[in-house]
Order: sequence, then structure tokens, then C-alpha cells
Amino acid sequence: MPKSKAQKGAVIDKLTSELKATEFGVLTDFTGLTMPDLDTFRKKAREQSVKYTAVKASLFDIAAKNAGLTGMPIVKTGKSYAFASGGQDEVSIAKLVYEMAKKSDNRVHIASGVVHGEVISGAMVMQLAQLPSREELLSRVVGSMNAPISNFVYGLNYNLQSFYNVIKAIAVK
Repeated sequence: MPKSKAQKGAVIDKLTSELKATEFGVLTDFTGLTMPDLDTFRKKAREQSVKYTAVKASLFDIAAKNAGLTGMPIVKTGKSYAFASGGQDEVSIAKLVYEMAKKSDNRVHIASGVVHGEVISGAMVMQLAQLPSREELLSRVVGSMNAPISNFVYGLNYNLQSFYNVIKAIAVK
């Protein structure tokens, strides 16, 4: 049953406020995706505080224009669109959607993304998805900070070990 003009207006208002409020989001198009696959992804998304909502292309287009986002590549050719928003940071949500797209047997495509009110291409979203996670970057920083101290301790230990080996060799003779 088609939605009334008032219902469409409410959906547009909700999408517009969501687009204005989101720091990062990913627009995907999906064709032939089964409901169990979609439900599985939504469950994973909820665990990471990501909201994945199916949207009608024309309503999303209007909401994007109302939110000041120009250049969203929405094609009104019967494709189904969904918008993922929320999450902890740009990389985590991009990774989540990218993994879903990889596992979907070419049924889900990343159309574009929104970063701090700016539209970015799907290729840029995929580049973000391939960045290391926040935890991985933090562990690299800690490892880099720890390296000089570890090398210093190794250097001190190496001299003591060498001295010990010389004394042991003399004792054996």
C-alpha cells in the first residue's frame, strides 16, 4: 500500500534530521539480498551501535538535498538503498559495510558516504575500510613508544651477557 504524502513527509523529515546529525554514514545499494542476510547484518551492526535502514531512493534524495548534501549518487532505476549511520568512528562503520559487501556475492555495493557533512565517493569509503582500526593504531603507537626502551634494555643486557660469556669461557679453560 502506497504511503500518503504526510507519511512521506515524516520519513523525509526523519531522514533529513538523521543526515544532518550523522558524523559518518554509508549509502549502499543492494539487489537480491535475502532477508536472513539483511537481518544477520543488522544484528552485527547493532552490536557496533550502527543503524542500517532501508530507504526509498526518491525520499533519500529529497532528504539529502534538504540536509545540504549534494552529489549523492542515487539512481532511480529500481535499486534498493540502505543507509548505515552511527558507530564509533569512520573506519569501524566503513569496515563493517565493506565486509558485508564482500560477503554478499556482489549483491551489495557501496554507493557513497558522508563524512562530517561532506559527500565522499564509494571508492573513498572502501579506502577508509582498509585502514587499520583505532585499536590497531593505538597498539602501533604504544609499540613505537616502547621500542627505544626495549632496545636500551636489550643493549644493557647484551653487554652483561657478553661479559658473562667471557668469564664462563675463562672458567672452563
